[in-house]
Amino acid sequence: MSHEILPPTFERNDERGLFQEVLNSGKWEALICGRMKPQTIIGNHYHNKTVVFIYLTEGSARIKTVHVETDDREEFLLKSGQGVVLRTQEAHAIRFVEESAFVMLKSIPYDPADPDTFHFIV
Repeated sequence: MSHEILPPTFERNDERGLFQEVLNSGKWEALICGRMKPQTIIGNHYHNKTVVFIYLTEGSARIKTVHVETDDREEFLLKSGQGVVLRTQEAHAIRFVEESAFVMLKSIPYDPADPDTFHFIV
């Protein structure tokens, strides 16, 4: 299990301002935006059906993953302007190192009747 840290796929920066195409692949049905305080942890769970893409617009976060079937583990730093795809069966914990803002895409929208979220301490 190896995570590719993804920079924007296209960037235009001119007198008008900055335009970034952050991701140009995948099937996404939900968009989440957030801002987290330093040392906040989100996750400590995995999904059976949902793929997650997280992209930091500000700050940095340390991400730990564990594949729940193979026990493959990885830890890496995600910085502002970088994103990563978190796959199914991959427990993840995201600790924000500093005040951070993010955009998250999910392949399946959250459904309280069928949350597809399984607690797993990473």
